[in-house]
Parts: sequence; C-alpha cells; structure tokens
Amino acid sequence: MDLINIFSVLIVALFSGVLGSLTGLGGASIMTPILVAIGLPLKHSIANAVISIIATSAGSSAAYVRDRITNIRAAMYMEIFTITGGIVGAYLTLMLPAVVLYFFFASFLILVLFLSREKGSLNDVSRDRKIDRFSRWLNIRGEYYDPGDKIYISYIVRRAHIGGPMMMIAGVAAGSLGIGAGAFKTAIQEGIMGLPPKVATTTSNFIIGMTGLAAASVYISSGYVDPVLAASMTLGTAVGSIIGSKILPIIRGRTVRILSMIITVYLIIQMIYKGVSQLWI
Repeated sequence: MDLINIFSVLIVALFSGVLGSLTGLGGASIMTPILVAIGLPLKHSIANAVISIIATSAGSSAAYVRDRITNIRAAMYMEIFTITGGIVGAYLTLMLPAVVLYFFFASFLILVLFLSREKGSLNDVSRDRKIDRFSRWLNIRGEYYDPGDKIYISYIVRRAHIGGPMMMIAGVAAGSLGIGAGAFKTAIQEGIMGLPPKVATTTSNFIIGMTGLAAASVYISSGYVDPVLAASMTLGTAVGSIIGSKILPIIRGRTVRILSMIITVYLIIQMIYKGVSQLWI
C-alpha cells in the first residue's frame, strides 16, 4: 500500500472506531463494507477487519471497565460461546463463496434490526421479578451511575440459559463476517438477558476482542491478513474507539439505540447491493 492509501485507511478506521464504540457494533462492521467498496476482495476485507476488532475492544474496554459500566462476570460467561462460534465462523468463510457471504452479512443484520425493534417487548419479560434457577446460580448483577440520565441503575441478568447459547450465533457471524457482531450481542443482552443499553454496549465491546482474537488466529494461519493494511486499520479503530468511549457516558441510551439502527440499515442495503452485483457478473 502507498502512503496515500494508508492515510485514507487510517481516517476511515478512525471514524469507524468512534461509531463502533458508541453503538457496540464494532469498528469492523463499518470498515468491512468500505474495504469492499474500494475494491478489496471480501474474504481479505473480513480477515483484516477481524484484526481491528481486537483493537476496538482494547481501546474502549479499559475506560468502560474503570467506570464500572462493563459487567465482567457477564462477559466471561458469554465468551464461552462467542469464542467457539468465532473459530467455527472463520473456517466457514474460508470454505464458502463470496456471494454467499454478502447475503449472509445482510441477513444477519436484518435479524439484528428485528431484535432491536423487539427490545421493548422482550425487556417487559426480562424485567419480571422471577429469576430462573440457572441465572440465580450465576448471580450476574451490577449497578452504575449514568451521567447522561443522572441516575443510578441497578440490574440483574435473567434468562442466561437462553442468552448464552444465542451468543454462539453471534460468534459464528463475527468470525465469518469480520464484523464483531456487536449489534446482535447488544440486542440479546438487552432483550433476552435484561441488561441496560449502556451495559449491553460496553460488555459487547469487551466480548468482541476475545471473539476477534479467536477468529484472527484462523485467518493469519491461512495467509489472508495483510500486515500493513491490518496495522493501519488497527491504529485507526483503536484511537477512534478511545474517543467513542469518552463520548458514550454522556449520551442518552435512546440516542445510542437510534444511531445503531441507522448504521445497521445502511450496512444491510450495501451488502444486498454487493451480493446482487456479484450474481450479475
């Protein structure tokens, strides 16, 4: 890559890192479509984007953990499923044709959008005072101060026996699409497990890094990773995610959700367009 292209990737990665950190989508969710748009083959885009996932997670998670918004206990439980799914997803990408991946990308994001729209009704169920036996045994709970809403928020995880296995689907999508799958993880944590929006977003950012590391090991060994491209993306998304982590605490939860939905719709449209274009070639 020449100097101009490296600088362009850095700028785009910086912007992607900010948005990824704010919404829980992960900077790679935005970087992957952009890399495809500028002509990089889809599988190479996915492989290099996975590397930046690790940077996004590392850049933002430190601040969220310090502010006690991220729930580490919940993250450790869910990573059991996402790491396994990430490895499986990476191997699927190496075997599947690119056109299938385009439509898989779009279909997955449509599912995320649907879950996001259903969060309200799902949360009505998750707020039920009755806690299932498995969730009671895990005893995942927390409290944090939200400066945006200016209140202390307490919560306890419910239906962990459903949310955990569903995280394996997120892991497969993350590993196979190089997107982090943060939106899906956030939707499951909010809608199924009853976590507040900002806790779900920050915990998702924490999980994304470990899932990305598992998938990256597969792509690196297969030779799909370009060190210069991956380094540029990593630097940009890392800085962007740090900036995003400074902004998130002062933004209202509703604003975070709306921003996430807008970006998700944009990515759906772009991936469907690319998939249809491939069919006509």
